[in-house]
Amino acid sequence: MRSPRPLLLLALAGVSLVLSACTGPTSSEPASSEPSVSVSTAPSPVASASASPDAGPVEAFRSWWTAVRAADTVAACGALTEPLQQRMIQEYNDTTGAGISDCAALITQTSALYAATGMSADVDVTVVSQTQNDAVLDVAYAGGNCGTVHLDHSSGSWTLTELSQECAG
Repeated sequence: MRSPRPLLLLALAGVSLVLSACTGPTSSEPASSEPSVSVSTAPSPVASASASPDAGPVEAFRSWWTAVRAADTVAACGALTEPLQQRMIQEYNDTTGAGISDCAALITQTSALYAATGMSADVDVTVVSQTQNDAVLDVAYAGGNCGTVHLDHSSGSWTLTELSQECAG
């Protein structure tokens, strides 16, 4: 009988790619002089990760990342636009063959995989650009994945959008 570990590693690799698909550098974005911010979050059994209404884009990303790690499906899914949720679900299913159909299942499975493998929650976040209604962050996860996160603020809170991309290469 085969060990489930290779399947778990394949699924985790898929999750890393899916979540890093929320990120990725674009050469057309102007660089900012904002300093890099290191984010270190640990999984929490309490579903309380939500940014305050006046939080900036880095804090909104931190809250989303904490929510993912803690399996806080309401906060994690609520911080993603519907098109980004659908893209992440499709990429996860394409990579893992899991057949999940909603964001809550994606976040639950992702959180469980992170917990099962002990994957570090460390992430470096740098503001690339920011206006009143949108922001672009460069994100580098401890596991080696990276990307650009695009956030929209037109609704009054920062939301990760489908313009987010994983790193090329």
